[in-house]
Amino acid sequence: MITYDVELRAPQLASIVATMAIILIVLYSAYTINEVLASNAPLIIPFTLGTAHRDRIYCNSQTLDLYIPSQSVAHPQLPLAIFVHGAGFTGGDKSPPFLPTFLNALASAGYAVASINYRLAPQYKFPAQIEDVKCAIRYLRANAQVYGVNASEFFAFGTSVGGELVTLAALTRGHSVFDVGPYLNESSSLTAVADMFGPANLTTCNCFTNPQVQFGDNLSNMVLASPSHYVHPQAPPILIIHGVDDACPSPNPCVPESQSIQFYDQLKAMGDETQLVLVQNMGHMFVQVGPQSINPSLPQIAQDIVTFFDQYRAGS
Repeated sequence: MITYDVELRAPQLASIVATMAIILIVLYSAYTINEVLASNAPLIIPFTLGTAHRDRIYCNSQTLDLYIPSQSVAHPQLPLAIFVHGAGFTGGDKSPPFLPTFLNALASAGYAVASINYRLAPQYKFPAQIEDVKCAIRYLRANAQVYGVNASEFFAFGTSVGGELVTLAALTRGHSVFDVGPYLNESSSLTAVADMFGPANLTTCNCFTNPQVQFGDNLSNMVLASPSHYVHPQAPPILIIHGVDDACPSPNPCVPESQSIQFYDQLKAMGDETQLVLVQNMGHMFVQVGPQSINPSLPQIAQDIVTFFDQYRAGS
């Protein structure tokens, strides 16, 4: 009788062990998935120089982060620098890992900094991206008193297609066909911009593997997305920064150095204020090429942007 009871419980025990094993596997899998998702989650940029207002919704359900340095108490009308990320209109986020270098340089110099998200392809084709950038400018200008920024001193800087977008926003002035949506009583103008390795002429760039992803079937939109198409006299000042080892075609994201050189020449021919900084040993997106460090360094590039913007502040 006792033997019979032991034999009856053995399969029950095995079943319990198997069930527990399945539960543990499920729990471990869920933990692993959460870890992967967390590793791909947008970074939370640390900011110790003042107050960070994160994930503010502005237009088309898009969000921005706004960093206000502590000196806003003594200087309640701070100039504002708006950052626009890159990644080919199809990816990227308002919190890239290199942003703190620029954020801290600008905030230490007394600038508030906004970093924005915008709608992405392929779901949203151009001009959704520039429409969002312009709407972000108008939103921030409409709320300038709320955030303690000077509505007449709006600057912008961007990387890759983010550089293209800030330049496009500057060259199309305060009210354009790209100004749609809310806050239309506000201007989307910019005082000056810094374009870091952004494409200037998309029809010659060879920067997109399949342009239909970004521009749909109407590839004439590539002309409308090209800052070179809008160059005119008395444009806002533009600082252009590009790595000499940024070359296309490439298996990695790229914008040829020639894009910035030709754009610079075009601006100079119009009599516009512009500067060109060619960074040695740098490919696309600040990637070091070869054994030597990029020159100027990333902190120096950030300081160059501060110096450039300072030239065009009120009273400079």
